[in-house]
Amino acid sequence: MRSLLLILSAITALHAGAQPADTAAWTLQRAIDHALANNIQVKKAVLTEQSARYDLDQQKYNRLPSVSANGALNVSNGNAVDPITSDFVNQNILSNSYGISGQVSLYQGGKLNLLIEQNERLVAQSALYREQAENSIVLNVLQGYLQTLYYNEGVAMARNALTSADAQLALARVKFDNGAIAQLDLAELQSAQASATYSVTTAENQYRQQLLQLKQLLELDPSVDFRIQPVALADLQPAIPDQRTVFAAAAAALPDLKIYEEQEQILNTALDISRAGHLPTLSLNAGISTGYTNTRNYGFDTQLNNNLSPQAGLTLSIPLFSKFQNRTNVAKAKIEIEQITQDRIAAGKSLYSTIENAWQNATASQAQQTAAEVSSANAELAYSLAAKKLEFGGLTASELTVSRNSYLSAEQSLLQARYLTSLYTMLLQFYQGTLTL
Repeated sequence: MRSLLLILSAITALHAGAQPADTAAWTLQRAIDHALANNIQVKKAVLTEQSARYDLDQQKYNRLPSVSANGALNVSNGNAVDPITSDFVNQNILSNSYGISGQVSLYQGGKLNLLIEQNERLVAQSALYREQAENSIVLNVLQGYLQTLYYNEGVAMARNALTSADAQLALARVKFDNGAIAQLDLAELQSAQASATYSVTTAENQYRQQLLQLKQLLELDPSVDFRIQPVALADLQPAIPDQRTVFAAAAAALPDLKIYEEQEQILNTALDISRAGHLPTLSLNAGISTGYTNTRNYGFDTQLNNNLSPQAGLTLSIPLFSKFQNRTNVAKAKIEIEQITQDRIAAGKSLYSTIENAWQNATASQAQQTAAEVSSANAELAYSLAAKKLEFGGLTASELTVSRNSYLSAEQSLLQARYLTSLYTMLLQFYQGTLTL
């Protein structure tokens, strides 16, 4: 769980110059904390772990003796055997019998201790499953949160573009009224302004849709007023670690492979339990009983004292032939061990593939960010100069539209590259457990 919470500091580490805090907006830490506390899969994993702990306790209790008490009231008429005296009598018989008995297992081929060991590993494995569920929800919230921020900045970009288009259209109308530009140029700028308005509507819809997905991920009621805290991404690009180094750290820290290692140990213990089926068992039983009958001329208390009968004994059971059931259990346990070994190898390959994919994406997005920064700066300069030329009549509206579209495309590419760089770099740091609070 500690490695999960380390990710909460990543936004602070990778982002700078954040906008003023909105106390009503959700931060990444608040979103993750809420998801961990309310996610259904995490709750089910916690309940499974609690159930496994109860199973472990019960296995430990199974080493204790079992004790029970009994009592009976019997009535008979006619020729019958008195259940207390064993005499054959011909009369109405009213009798009571009471007893306490206990039984404890002394030896079961080590099966009791093996079952305790197996359940201890099941508890450890269920804790790993819980951690895996927490990992999954944290990563999902992280990606959803950054994706929502990305769309939010897309809205801001679209609105800025609309503001610029409105200003250029207003200037063009003045020029058109003064006869400085043709109606064609005005129409092109009107079309550009309408396109910018459409882009704002599209960007806002994308943001609302992503915000809704994040709200659902957090198990929030649809009626809840939900906003997230905007942050500004830093321009610095952290170094990308070697993928093999990340995999080695992830294999040691994350539960993904440990689950299979625990399962292998659980199955090895199950194999020992199956082998114990060939061994004899020894148990101790003891008890005491007494009774009362109306056929005797003694009082109730006197008869209970006189009829006390303690007993004790040992029971030895030696398996001679079980229709090859024990042999079959041993063979199947060995097969299950081989199956889980193959599953563990497959899980390792899957984890390495995930890390390799994140590494490639981080490398590519860093290179794209570097190129996009240059492209965006040049496109911004070109657009600024084009707008100035339009003011003085040295540029047509069509040429300005082309320049604006190039600038917006460059800005969008830069924004996407910066968010992807942050996301995949954070994922790699999460996998290797290098984030610090």
